[in-house]
Amino acid sequence: MVAPAILRTVRAVSLDVDGTISGDDHAVAPRTAAAVTRIVELGLPVFLLTGRARANTLGLARDLRIPNIVTSDNGAVLLDPVRGEDVAVRPMAREHVRSLVELAAELDLDITWWTTEAIYVEHEGAAADLLRRLNGDLVEVGDTQDLPEKVTKVMLFGTREQLDDAADTIRSRFPDATRSMDTFFEFVDDAATKWNALTEMLARHGVDPEHCLGMGDGGNDVEWLGRIGVPIAMGNARPEVKEVAVDETATNVEHGVALVLEALADELTRTNEPDTATTDD
Repeated sequence: MVAPAILRTVRAVSLDVDGTISGDDHAVAPRTAAAVTRIVELGLPVFLLTGRARANTLGLARDLRIPNIVTSDNGAVLLDPVRGEDVAVRPMAREHVRSLVELAAELDLDITWWTTEAIYVEHEGAAADLLRRLNGDLVEVGDTQDLPEKVTKVMLFGTREQLDDAADTIRSRFPDATRSMDTFFEFVDDAATKWNALTEMLARHGVDPEHCLGMGDGGNDVEWLGRIGVPIAMGNARPEVKEVAVDETATNVEHGVALVLEALADELTRTNEPDTATTDD
């Protein structure tokens, strides 16, 4: 566990969602929700940095009583959960999206493309089923020959083995591709990463990245975790995440996030308690 002296330097918390604050059922356990809410009540901003869709992220932020800006679509959308309004939307270039459609066909992988309003798949199947478990009824079948104007995110989907075999080819053509949940490679605009979103959110609160504690588990968490002061890997994190972390907590099903946030809240509470000790004259 992170040393108390380090916890006392924390002024903001940033959290991935799937594989981090959510369990394998993709729901946030009551203990984790309570720990997040406690940090919010202590006055620290809690930034959600998630690949989930806009509507899902908005609902989650409200459930957790987070009043500050959060980001969805891996940083492509910044939104205000209090007003329910978009603060920024950074879509991908159309040529970028089209090249990923061609790559998916070449590698025989499923593809999904996202907007702020919907998630599209080419056909029903395993990818559609998983996306619906994560994002509900936002998922619909679309046509890659009729792409919407503003695509915020693209993902290639396959089994772990398929993506392992395709990884070198994908990364050789798209070095910024990130792996998540073992079954997706994710792509966003160059200006729409989780790190860029976190940088903007921290600046709004006047917090230096050195004073940010963050937790994540996937390849799309490596960049931002490697640039903050207190990066913590989940016990279930991919190896590249653990390499950039200063500590490791329990897995997402073992309340790893709650354990860290409870310790942080306890330390901050002790630090802020008035000194009631008295001295004799």
